[in-house]
Amino acid sequence: MSRLNTRFWVIVPILLLAVIAVACGGGEEKNLLNKYFMASKIADNLTLANIATVAFDPKTDGQMQTFSILSISEPVSTPLELKTNAAALKVVVDEEKAFTEKKKKYQDEHSDVIDRILKAEQKKQPVRGGDAEIQKEWNKFLEEQAVISGKLSDARRKANSGRGLVEISIQDQREPIDVTAFDGEIKSKDVTIEGSVKPETGDAVTKKFVMTLKQAILKNVNGKDREGRWVVTDRKDAQ
Repeated sequence: MSRLNTRFWVIVPILLLAVIAVACGGGEEKNLLNKYFMASKIADNLTLANIATVAFDPKTDGQMQTFSILSISEPVSTPLELKTNAAALKVVVDEEKAFTEKKKKYQDEHSDVIDRILKAEQKKQPVRGGDAEIQKEWNKFLEEQAVISGKLSDARRKANSGRGLVEISIQDQREPIDVTAFDGEIKSKDVTIEGSVKPETGDAVTKKFVMTLKQAILKNVNGKDREGRWVVTDRKDAQ
């Protein structure tokens, strides 16, 4: 057999496998969604907690019988901001700690006067003389405390935003890590599927969904990037 014929018989099976793969579509996506729908069907919450942040409740959404993948979008990457937000939170926490110590010191130094002021305010009585000056300063502390509390609440919200997804995607029980200590990115792609869904009562119906999958990637974890698992994070009706 000539070298040309040999190359032909080597290339043809490879091309055939590639065509079959395209025709079947979405190997890893199909496996993940199969696992997701099966776990949803049997209420396997432990498995769902490791692969999804959104439910497919058999009672309200029905049971996915079979499905096929119609299309898969190109992944889109966005920067991971957990490290930045964690650092910003620490700044506000330190600020709140310093303020609390300052406020406590002032309160301890003027405890008797502040007690009189609070009692007068409860009875809606005027505060006069030196007590009025202390009341003015104490009210400044209370106003500043409200501002710092708002900043702290906002910083905590930002620090926790998306953290659950990253931990589901990236965590390995054999090597737990603090995901807020690393830079990285989130990859996202949409998988459009069509499937037969059996409601709790009645016959199965054909439905189309857009399933959003996301994956976390952390940079330089022990000298190398760590790629997390893909996680089902959203489901939309695509009818």
